[in-house]
Amino acid sequence: MIKKQDHKEKYGIFAENPYDLAMMFCMERLLPLLEEKNQGGVQLIAESRGKKEDDELMLSFLRIANQGTSYIPAVRFKKINFKLKFVPKMMNVVGTQLADLAAYPVARYIHNPNKQNSAYDIVKTKFYKGEGWIQGLKIFP
Repeated sequence: MIKKQDHKEKYGIFAENPYDLAMMFCMERLLPLLEEKNQGGVQLIAESRGKKEDDELMLSFLRIANQGTSYIPAVRFKKINFKLKFVPKMMNVVGTQLADLAAYPVARYIHNPNKQNSAYDIVKTKFYKGEGWIQGLKIFP
């Protein structure tokens, strides 16, 4: 979860594109799971937001896959064949629908953690519980 307004206020002109940050956070969390399961490749699906935006996100994706992040070196990413595919929202891809169904209760929880949210109670049991710092729900900043 990226709190866009908080991010903008905290980092000002140094604030990064939230979609680039989301890609980095997701790939940093996906990689250990793929390594744990001995997976050699994965195809990520992103909803298309327009040619310019898709191109920018693709560049961010390629940068992470080829150069790594400040937490995970490139050599680890390069062991996995990462692919990124953009699909229009109107295609109703099952995976993107499931992601939307999971994201909504998480967003509701972040904005009001004390309110009853039975959907979040179910979703949170599915969060990755790996070793070390990469696990669970990430809230930034």
